[in-house]
Amino acid sequence: MKNNTGKRLSSGITIFTLVPPFLLALTLIMTANNVHANIAKTHTSCMPHDQPLSYTCKVNLSFQSKPVSNAEMSVSAEMPSMPMAHNMRQIIAMPVADLVGQYEFFLVLEMVGDWRLIYNISSPFIDRLHEPLIIGISEKPKEHKSSHGHTMADHSSVDTADHN
Repeated sequence: MKNNTGKRLSSGITIFTLVPPFLLALTLIMTANNVHANIAKTHTSCMPHDQPLSYTCKVNLSFQSKPVSNAEMSVSAEMPSMPMAHNMRQIIAMPVADLVGQYEFFLVLEMVGDWRLIYNISSPFIDRLHEPLIIGISEKPKEHKSSHGHTMADHSSVDTADHN
């Protein structure tokens, strides 16, 4: 017996046509790989400044593995473990002269611990990137890279491997 959805075997089991779902899955995989190739990334390093819990930070911004020049970007910080308790207002990250794709900002935090930097990019594309920053007792933060596979959304997917 045949119907529109597949072939029915004598045992009563229906075998569905697999070509359309297979093509759909292949299309989704190819689209996901293409989106992943077109992502923005940050790589931040911070050095202690004169005052406790204050840092001069530099961030490298890239898109499609190429440095991004003349970006308009602000940065804020929050402690994920203490939502709404420790948040830093947004500050502007300024381009570093003669270093394409590098920006700097001055960061003052309230306490040691795990922080999340939030980069809001408004030009030449719109994106929000999250990057972890660990401030320890030694006052030397660890360096991290951020990455994600989407644009124009709030993301928390990051590469948390140490790069010291």
